[in-house]
Amino acid sequence: MDGHLFIERRKFKRVDIDYKINYKLIRGEEEVKEFKKAIMKKEGKTSDISLGGIKVYGEMDGMTGDIIRLEIEIKGRNEPITTFAEIKWIKQEKDKKVFGLEFLILKDADKKTIEEIVGEE
Repeated sequence: MDGHLFIERRKFKRVDIDYKINYKLIRGEEEVKEFKKAIMKKEGKTSDISLGGIKVYGEMDGMTGDIIRLEIEIKGRNEPITTFAEIKWIKQEKDKKVFGLEFLILKDADKKTIEEIVGEE
């Protein structure tokens, strides 16, 4: 044993899964007004989801602390999970940006879907 101790600090169980997502960075009041008029979304992929948040691979113009609107397309579900999330961290991995998002709010139906995905239901 090398003497390193790993302690899991996450509140929610996570599962490694691949879903397509769409997202939009929101900055300031003017941005919110423009957002309502014409939504310019970017696409990304997930690799890790929990009730607390999600890890996304994609382009990121924002910074930690910024808020984004997020749509997660779930296989077998007609409507995406639509929510807002805070950017908690951003990293560069090879040729991709990776960012960790913390959900700010989840509808009950979306929470139930994520619980089913991660096996907490």
